Amino acid sequence: MAFFITLGAILILLGALVCRSYRMKFSEYHSYTAEVLGFRSEFEAADCGDRELLCAVVDYKNGEETVRASHERFIPAEEMPCQRGDSISVLVAPDIPDKFLFTDEIKGTSPFGAAMVIGGALTVVFHIIWGALF
Repeated sequence: MAFFITLGAILILLGALVCRSYRMKFSEYHSYTAEVLGFRSEFEAADCGDRELLCAVVDYKNGEETVRASHERFIPAEEMPCQRGDSISVLVAPDIPDKFLFTDEIKGTSPFGAAMVIGGALTVVFHIIWGALF
């Protein structure tokens, strides 16, 4: 039983560290208002034919400088949250100004880290209750 309680505590600690690292990584990003210029496209083979993937290209102002940036990855065309000419809010890392994320792509914490914390807590609680009952 002590093994599982220790394992649960380790999972909680590791999950908390993953969550902290996630928050620190994205705390450096800056928010800008950008104009969607257009999209780069590519196609991927799917079961029902080719599927179009798009990568948004935007311009945003960083002080007096206009920066052209593209989204970090290609996403399915039907999931693209913007259209050409839209004014959107983007998040940009200072060390990679030519790549951006949509603001809703960054969650408050790491889903993987949160799952580790919850799994560890459930392991500890379950084995404490199990030990008290049996």
